[in-house]
Amino acid sequence: MEDKRIAEALELLNAAAKDKKTELEQMISHKFGDFKSLVEGVADKVKHQTSDTYHHSKEKIEDAISDVDKSVHKNPWPYIGGAAAVALLFGYLLGRSRK
Repeated sequence: MEDKRIAEALELLNAAAKDKKTELEQMISHKFGDFKSLVEGVADKVKHQTSDTYHHSKEKIEDAISDVDKSVHKNPWPYIGGAAAVALLFGYLLGRSRK
C-alpha cells in the first residue's frame, strides 16, 4: 500500500515537473526572442553609425591630404627643409654613442 502511494506521489511530481519544464521552456524562448530582436536592433544601429563615421572620417582625411598636396605644390621649400631637419635629427639620434 505504501509503495502504491509513493508511486502515485512520484507520478504527480513527475507530471508537475513536466508542466513546469514546458512553461519554463516557453518563457525562455519568449524572453530569448525579445533579447535577440533587441540585440539585432542595436547591432544594426551600431553598424550604421560605424559606416557613417568611417565615410565621414574618410572624407576628412581625403580633404586634409588634398590641402597638404596643394600647399606642397604651391610652396615646396618649407616641406623639403622640414624633412631634411627631421632626417638630420633622426640620424643624429641613431648614430650617437650609447656609452
